Amino acid sequence: MVAILATVAFVATGTMTGVNEDAQAKLVRAEMMELAKAMDQFRQDTGYYPKQGPFDLDTATPPGAVPIDSLPSYAGTNNAERQRWFYSPANLEQLWVNPLYGTEHRLETWDANSGRGWRGPYLRGFEDGFVDIRDDINDGTAAGDPSGDPLAGDNIPDVPGLADPFEGRAVNVGGNTLLDWRADPGGSEREYWGRPFLVFGLVFGLDDSPSIVSMGRNGTYEPGGGGDDVILNLE
Repeated sequence: MVAILATVAFVATGTMTGVNEDAQAKLVRAEMMELAKAMDQFRQDTGYYPKQGPFDLDTATPPGAVPIDSLPSYAGTNNAERQRWFYSPANLEQLWVNPLYGTEHRLETWDANSGRGWRGPYLRGFEDGFVDIRDDINDGTAAGDPSGDPLAGDNIPDVPGLADPFEGRAVNVGGNTLLDWRADPGGSEREYWGRPFLVFGLVFGLDDSPSIVSMGRNGTYEPGGGGDDVILNLE
């Protein structure tokens, strides 16, 4: 379905601007629905959303089961950097990579008898990448803060995420290029790429329903929702 919508948007380019914009908006919503389905499937399989319960860091309170030292080398060189990377609302790594691999936790692998366990990857057919973003939007080392700013605070390079279909350029802030994308950590920047989808409502409060946010066509994040941001609340 996503591929079909992408084709429609391409055909309309340069001929029917209004139709093209509508198709692009529909594509964003379709991808957000696929992301929501992936998160719901994660929860059905494990009993938790990503970064919740045992999928939180073992340094958290209460502690999760994900060893902070098991995070990839590009997550940072010290625990503060690794925590900022892990808790970025743009970080969707757990939908692609098993966060409990090697821990021997009961949810590390799928158990058909209990009907529980991580059995991803949960997102397929999407071109993911690595984005540079700042940590004001995830309040330093804590869960994502929907009143924050993705262009303020400490840099978090190489956050594994998913770009929305609204085309955008990287932003230069204080000599640092932010909201830029690479196919691989530390690789060459892509000149054009969408803004990362953000997911709020994880980590704290297992009864919270996460929200998926696109920064919209203007590429500017509006704290708390606003402007042309697109928001999908999971039930």
